[in-house]
Amino acid sequence: MKYICNRCAKIFQANDITIHYTTGDNGLEIVAICKLCLERYLEKTKVHTDRKEDENERMKMKRKW
Repeated sequence: MKYICNRCAKIFQANDITIHYTTGDNGLEIVAICKLCLERYLEKTKVHTDRKEDENERMKMKRKW
């Protein structure tokens, strides 16, 4: 079975691709990523997750006013 990478749009065999399931604005999203694009995708996802955790932590803080 062949898959198309969502980042570089190249065609790869099933064992050369990583499938990532995420929940986005439109519901469940299935992202197919090749090994070359995987590192950049994980870095972007980590930054987004860290930012979201910081926002959640700030919302939990008690206001002084």
